[in-house]
Amino acid sequence: MADDVYPQDGMAPGAGVMLHYRDWRGPSSAPALLLLHGLASSARIWDLVAPQLARHRRVVALDQRGHGLSEKPDTGYDFASIVADDLAAAESLGLGARFAVAGHSWGANVALEFAAAHPDVVAAVLLVDGGFGMLRQRPGATWEQISRDLAPPDFAGTPAETFLGWMRAHNPNWRPELEEIALNIVELRDDGTVGPRLSRANHMRILRAMWDEVPEAIYPAVRAPVLYVLAEPPATDADGRGFATLKQRGIMQATKLLVSAPQVTVDWMPDTIHDIPLQRPDELARRMEDFLAANA
Repeated sequence: MADDVYPQDGMAPGAGVMLHYRDWRGPSSAPALLLLHGLASSARIWDLVAPQLARHRRVVALDQRGHGLSEKPDTGYDFASIVADDLAAAESLGLGARFAVAGHSWGANVALEFAAAHPDVVAAVLLVDGGFGMLRQRPGATWEQISRDLAPPDFAGTPAETFLGWMRAHNPNWRPELEEIALNIVELRDDGTVGPRLSRANHMRILRAMWDEVPEAIYPAVRAPVLYVLAEPPATDADGRGFATLKQRGIMQATKLLVSAPQVTVDWMPDTIHDIPLQRPDELARRMEDFLAANA
């Protein structure tokens, strides 16, 4: 299939909400792939990865409940409700009896929960810098600390150019097409400022759901092959290296608990930021497709 695989946008029913999706209609000969974004992100974070994967299979990216262009109720941010949304949307879009699920960051946690709840549906699980080290597993962590440290920043009313400056500074591989993606992940207002699409209250509800996760109940229930693609920050990034230590500990715990997964592959990407789909989309797409071709 040609490189210019363009998505179709639409709305699909979740479990009581309408969810926006992007659908790259690749070949139907391979299992389809459902893409899930991270916390306070959107389906658009996959814009540079999905067209490459769609050369081989159908690919659908969702705006999950409360995010992007999907509906934003004040309830239903526990994992069971989010997974029910995503499954309902996948069924309504006809992804097939078995398909692969990939998630970035918080979306990787959702993908794990999806695979644990619906093992007969999920052909493979691909986890992009997420799905490891549940919040309760962090040494000395308390909900009070987590709710304080991981609360969303208040950037509503920030000029769009200032926001883009932050994004450029954060991504050493900035490219022009990232500007459109960045401005679609947030809300671009008529006065030229930006704000979050996910409300602070709903953001905190998701954090609480992450705090309430019980890893011993999730990982052993996953029966599909699992791929971790993990960002390894540069040695000069002191904050990133500290998080990498937590990540390594979390991966060790996760792989020990994934006892029913037929294969668990851990793939590190050196000198890489958390937003791998934006910094290294070509390499990420290649690693994902290689795994899918071999395991799904």
